[in-house]
Amino acid sequence: MTATPISTGPLPKKPRRRRNGLTLALAVGAGVLALIAIWFFFLRGGDDADPYRTEAVSRGEIVRSVSASGTLEALVTVEVGSQISGQVTQVLVDYNDRVTRGQTLAILDPQNQRSAVEQSQAQIASAQAQVSQAEAQVALAQAEYDRQKFLFDRGIVAQAALDTASASLRTARASVQSANAQVRQQQASLRANQATLGRTSITAPISGIVIDRQIEPGQTVASGLNVAVLFTLAQDLSRVQALISVDEADIGSVRLGQPVRFTVDAFANDNFTGEVTQIRMLPTAESSVVAYTVVVEADNPGERLLPGMTANADIILEQRRGVLRVPNSALRFTPAGVEAEQPARRANGVAGATGAPGGGGGQRSGGRGNMAASIIAELNLDAAQLAKVQPILDRAQQEARAASRAQGGGGQGRRGNNPAMAAAFNKAFDEIKPLLRADQQTTLETLRGRFAGGGGRGTVWVLVDGEPVQRSVRTGATDGSYTEVLSGLNEGDQVITGGGPRAVDTQAQAQAARMTAGGGAGGGGPRGF
Repeated sequence: MTATPISTGPLPKKPRRRRNGLTLALAVGAGVLALIAIWFFFLRGGDDADPYRTEAVSRGEIVRSVSASGTLEALVTVEVGSQISGQVTQVLVDYNDRVTRGQTLAILDPQNQRSAVEQSQAQIASAQAQVSQAEAQVALAQAEYDRQKFLFDRGIVAQAALDTASASLRTARASVQSANAQVRQQQASLRANQATLGRTSITAPISGIVIDRQIEPGQTVASGLNVAVLFTLAQDLSRVQALISVDEADIGSVRLGQPVRFTVDAFANDNFTGEVTQIRMLPTAESSVVAYTVVVEADNPGERLLPGMTANADIILEQRRGVLRVPNSALRFTPAGVEAEQPARRANGVAGATGAPGGGGGQRSGGRGNMAASIIAELNLDAAQLAKVQPILDRAQQEARAASRAQGGGGQGRRGNNPAMAAAFNKAFDEIKPLLRADQQTTLETLRGRFAGGGGRGTVWVLVDGEPVQRSVRTGATDGSYTEVLSGLNEGDQVITGGGPRAVDTQAQAQAARMTAGGGAGGGGPRGF
């Protein structure tokens, strides 16, 4: 068998053409995928795949409120203590017991107080005996004086004997008065001791419910400068009050009599209503946050609301029913590709067209800025009211214009309102309010809120025949979700709240074009792409 010799020389090199072709194919594929991604995200522009989202303008309720939280309490809560020290012998009531005024709640050991009463009675008897002795001394002194007087009248005794008898009589009478005073003093001491004896029975000062009890039989009560609380009584739980903590930024909008809606965690699905009855002026500061306490009274049907529960409240500042309203998203929406046109459009069509309360800059456009006339029209004044209200509003309008000129002709606030105009007309509203009927006062408060920032101008887009059409609107109150529309829209109009074709990013288009051109000039490889 012949062995085949094995060559020990160098191996021949394989050709690299195949590996270079594979690399080029991968690079071209990656470039194509990148171009497809750029076209999909940046270059394809708008299409009908994302239609406009619309909502019809409808009538509904606008509620502007301030949200805060607080704690429920009974309207009247009384802490019952003891005015004397002693050991508790009996406790006659327990938690949640209903008590009436004067009912005994607990009894202290009365032995010491009863002994003090008996001692006072004995002292009175002793004082009365001293009175009897003093009266006997008066009778004796009177008889001696009469004898000395008889003898003196006949010249038998000297004047000195008569004077001595007279002095003894006066001394005896004074002793009677002193003894009577001692009797009265001991009688007063007896009454005090009797009152102390009565305080061994702890009684209810009001009719109500026992919501806390701090003593047990056998416990010793020590009376001092700080009276220990034995019981806590709630007078009537058919009505409760909530102590709501309102931030200083919102307290200026809170008024007495405003309705309040609140919930408690124990009855999360139930809504309770109340009314603002007090705004306390004492501030509370915590972590540099200043707040004020607002007292809200509410009915407590079935006494389900218990003291100490946390109330999550909404203080209703303004409530408008049956008004035209649009979602706030419609006021924020702008179609793609028209952002650059907005400033000019607002300057020409919105800011200059104000002519009603809350419009902002209408005072620069002659007759269209007559705030007084617009307010009079909305209040629907009669002739007698008009004669009184017209001068007040004219004066307020003049003050607003003067203040606006002093501020450089602008002075618009962050919501488009003129602060000088708001201050001037708010002062005028205070003068006008007593002259109006109840319904007119409600309208006046709406106008006040509009001047304070609740009203202004806005822009919405209405879908007409598939195309967005811009509309300038005058807005009123808002609750954060919907805004009242005073003019500019009709019920049923389809306002655009979102969606629509996406904007074409021209910068991205240019960059992609440069990248594409670079890929073509680079000779068909990853480096060129």
